[in-house]
Amino acid sequence: MEGKHKKIIVSVIVLGMLMIAGYYYFYNSTLKFYNSVTFFDVGQGDSALIRFANGQKMLVDCGVNRKILSKLGSALPFFDRTIDYLLVTHPDGDHYGGCPAVLERYVVKNIITNGSQKSDDPYWLAWKKYSQIEQAQNTIISNHKIMTIGDSQLEFLAPDEKLVMNIDNSDSNNRSIVFALSNNLGKILFTGDMEAPLENAIIQSYCSKTIECPILKSDYLKVGHHGSDSSSGEYFLSLVKPKYAVVSVGANKYGHPSRRVLRKLLRTDAIIWRTDQKSDIIVK
Repeated sequence: MEGKHKKIIVSVIVLGMLMIAGYYYFYNSTLKFYNSVTFFDVGQGDSALIRFANGQKMLVDCGVNRKILSKLGSALPFFDRTIDYLLVTHPDGDHYGGCPAVLERYVVKNIITNGSQKSDDPYWLAWKKYSQIEQAQNTIISNHKIMTIGDSQLEFLAPDEKLVMNIDNSDSNNRSIVFALSNNLGKILFTGDMEAPLENAIIQSYCSKTIECPILKSDYLKVGHHGSDSSSGEYFLSLVKPKYAVVSVGANKYGHPSRRVLRKLLRTDAIIWRTDQKSDIIVK
């Protein structure tokens, strides 16, 4: 009798595995991949999932905690445990605090950072531990670079050793990875926590003294530093000319987003989308 029960249990397990495998095959064989970007509502922090037309995925920042896991769980099929690219714009807790949890839960193939280290930060020590265990391919952005994924182009504008800035060694915001994503959705400018010094350095390096700057002009702007008053200068916004401005923000004590920044965005005729008001924001 006991042997019969064991056979039944084994049969149920095998049947379950076959059903999961069948669903996985059906999902992948019928799914049509397309370009999209989801700006997750992770509270006072940043995280966005980029999906490419070739089926690959890039997670840009992870928010402050494990909330990112529930967001990824909602956005991806339950059996999908692969992140092709994990990009951390800079090592501030509200941008990479949730990344160790992502490295625990998912297979991450490539990690992209600005190379900064914070050896006295518990977040960074956890990040270092799990990123070493992951054994992903590591890329450090330190100069202008263009990457192609599927039919999308990513152009990295910062960090760049050629950019001239007068900032302290402790200034991590203005060492953020800044890049433009271009595909059939248009152009989306990701800014991390970029503030005025980095905005001005990029303008000085890439823009001639005219009212147009093709490398910055974008359809969508991920507003720098959660809409802080230290970011989104008027001249910078006039060059970007965004149709849509995404502010990744939650309840906070810093006054983000600044009313002054919101008024400047409105003067550019940008439509403002805030994650604290709209929750996840999907561009597709």
